[in-house]
Order: sequence, then structure tokens, then C-alpha cells
Amino acid sequence: MFWLPIAFLGVAFLYALAGFGGGSTYIALLAIVGLPLTVIPVISLSCNLIVSGQGAWLLHRAKHVRWTMLAPLLVGSMPAAFIGGAWRLSGTAFLWVLTLTLTVAGLALFYQPKSTEESSTPAHWPKVKLFLLGVGLGLVSGLSGIGGGIFLSPALHLLRWEKARAICSAAAVFIALNSATGLAGQLTKGVAGLEQMPTYLLWLCPLAVLVGGRLGTQHLVKKLPAEKIRMITALVVLLVAIRLWLRLLLRA
Repeated sequence: MFWLPIAFLGVAFLYALAGFGGGSTYIALLAIVGLPLTVIPVISLSCNLIVSGQGAWLLHRAKHVRWTMLAPLLVGSMPAAFIGGAWRLSGTAFLWVLTLTLTVAGLALFYQPKSTEESSTPAHWPKVKLFLLGVGLGLVSGLSGIGGGIFLSPALHLLRWEKARAICSAAAVFIALNSATGLAGQLTKGVAGLEQMPTYLLWLCPLAVLVGGRLGTQHLVKKLPAEKIRMITALVVLLVAIRLWLRLLLRA
């Protein structure tokens, strides 16, 4: 497991470049090393919170966050993320949720539309529809340990919700707040099996994502094209999803 902090640093950097937290790939990496299913969402949400939390703060300071437009999504998603995190699922049920979520996440990354042109006019969407979208994404976020931004960003691009940089900022805020509420829900169930993770990784992994996330946010929309980043991470996520599908089919 000595390679895990290095991998987490790289994931945090790459995802932060697109305004994401990296939760789907943290889950994939933690599944590879064989940690208990009860531990995986707690660690992934914690790292998500670190990356997207500081990203959201930096983007807020740069005045890229459209709080008024983001409010309906957050009002719907945050309570749903807590409920999803607190929902007690059997090991098999959680494995199904994890596998399906990773599969959809990988496909969503592949399908990510091209960034909204800065010159385009944002479309007006009813607050009720944004609220319901937030509820669905929040529930998935809490259940699976993914912050939800990996689904939110493609949806907002398709809806022409705002300009590209504002969508990246919205994803960072959405991930940070839903990771926090989802983590709170997960902790209501306890963290059985955490002792199976080496102690040094409990502080090295958060430190790694702190550094990687900061570097990625600072270079947001300036270095690697977001499309290439998403293609690489989508391959990683889908490869692990295939591994989990095989595990489920062998159980059947």
C-alpha cells in the first residue's frame, strides 16, 4: 500500500484541474488494495472534502461561484447526501451500488460534453428541477462515497446552466458540501474495519490530496485540457468497475 499516497496525490491534482474531488478514483484505488467496504466511503469522502473544500474556497475568492444559481441544487442535495450516507446496506447491496456508480461515473466522464463557450448565453432552468436534480445526486453521493460532481458537471453542461468556469466552481462547491454531509451520515454507522488500514496511510493520504488538490486548483483551466484528464480517469474507473462486475458475477 506504500504507493497509495502517491496515487492519491496524482488523482487529486488531475481531478482538481476540472473542479472535481476525485472520489470515484479514490474508491477504485481503495477497492484494489482490498479494504473493507465499510471503510472505503469514509476515506473517499474525507479526501473528497479536502480537495474540493479548498478548491471551492479558492474559486469563491476568485468570484467564480454563482451562489444564487447553485442554491437549489445544494438545498436538495445536502440532506439527501446525509440520508444516503446513513443508509445501512448489506455488503452485497453496497457492492452493487459501488459497481453501478463507478460504471456510470466512468461513462459520464467519457460522455462529458465540450466546455460551454464563455460567450454563450446560459439557459434559465426552474429552481424545482434543479432541486430535484440535487436530491438525486446527493443520494447517490452519500450512498456510494462519491461527491457527486462527476455527475453534476455533465448535467450542467447539457442544461447550459452557466459558463464553463462557473460550472467547474459549482462542481467544487457541490462536492465539498455533499462530501461533508455524506461523511457525517457514514460516521453515524461507525467505521468498522478502519484498523485494517496502516496508520501511516491515515495521515499520508489526506496530506497527499491536500497538496495535489491545491496544485490542481491553482492550474484550473490553464494547463491540461479537461477532456484529456477525464478520458484518463474514466479508463481507470471503468477498469475497476469491470473488476467489480466480475466479482459480482462470480458470486452469483
